[in-house]
Amino acid sequence: MKHLRRFILLIATLSLLFGKSDQYVLLISFDGFRADYLDWYDTPNFDRLAEHGVKAKGMQPVFVSKTFPNHYSIATGMYADHHGLIANTFYDAKFDATYKISDRTAVEDARWYGGEPIWCTAEKQGVKTASCFWVGSESKAGGCQPSVWKRYDHDFPFEARVDSVMAWFNKPEESRPNLVLLYFHEPDNTGHRYGPNSKETEEMVEKMDKLLGEILDKSKSLEIYSRLNIIALSDHGMAEISPERTIRLSDHINMEGVIQEGSGPIAFLYGVDSTRLGKLACDLKNVPRLKVHLKANIPNRLHYKHNDRIKDLLLIADEGWSIIDEERDNPKFLMGGDHGYDNSLWSMHAIFVADGPAFKNGYQIGTFKNINVYPLISEILGITPNSEIDGEIEDIRNILNED
Repeated sequence: MKHLRRFILLIATLSLLFGKSDQYVLLISFDGFRADYLDWYDTPNFDRLAEHGVKAKGMQPVFVSKTFPNHYSIATGMYADHHGLIANTFYDAKFDATYKISDRTAVEDARWYGGEPIWCTAEKQGVKTASCFWVGSESKAGGCQPSVWKRYDHDFPFEARVDSVMAWFNKPEESRPNLVLLYFHEPDNTGHRYGPNSKETEEMVEKMDKLLGEILDKSKSLEIYSRLNIIALSDHGMAEISPERTIRLSDHINMEGVIQEGSGPIAFLYGVDSTRLGKLACDLKNVPRLKVHLKANIPNRLHYKHNDRIKDLLLIADEGWSIIDEERDNPKFLMGGDHGYDNSLWSMHAIFVADGPAFKNGYQIGTFKNINVYPLISEILGITPNSEIDGEIEDIRNILNED
């Protein structure tokens, strides 16, 4: 026993000397998993994770509260206006090109992605990583990719994704990743179609809970289980929308010559001179259920004005309301759920539940920003975070085990 203790002490000392820990992290995203789904619906496996680990009241997304900006903010620890992925779809005048999440060429092109993702930070410091469908991992964002990564396949079965992760953690030590990122596109899809308060979304949330249960059970057979930290989170929440709650801009302003980018919870207007732009802003400020911001006056709390990709005039609909794109949208189909609203809204907040040797036991915290996940993982893995991040480990250090 004494020899074993000496051996463990030696390993711990070497870990400190080389700046790396012997810990492992599995980061799981359940897209569109609203924070209060855990209270609304039956989620025994999320509850099990929280009972033995840490649960946040909620996790605040960055603005805009969309999928790609937030997954990449979680990965980089940066606000959207710093890492540049300002929406799921946007035009870049410098490139004279449009980024679309459905465009495979754009998604795999590193020029669209600023910052340094956590997998790149780790790989540069000799820590192997793997990604199953995480935003940005299919490109050389930050200059590198995970040691193992998969090209996104929406139809790749959830159970097969889990099996891939378990196989990676079962690799020989010299090729085994210490960080694995795993993505599921539910309950977001169902929430969009039926709304957050629907029976269908309830059933999907419970299905995702069972999937988490499978992950927890299968992970127990891993050799590295005693050193594995599992973090289950989401990118954003979901709000109810209705065809009765729509805003048609042409009812209030002359849209001739104006370029509209985006619709739904937010939209940009640009393409006209500053005089006309000021007139548009003034007229739109009288529109109910709509917030209007010239770029220079976008509230600082949104961290969303210091990037050339952000256009001249930002429009934000009130919760549950939708801005119409008259060339694309049919208002009668605007039902179910949506996200992208002001990130201070509770409906936009996401889940965060974690357990493992790095975390306190049965500990609950309030709401924190998702940009803090990057420095959290860096701390657990014993790697030095990139100096340009916006997140702060001190904001959530209290969730870590002090032993």
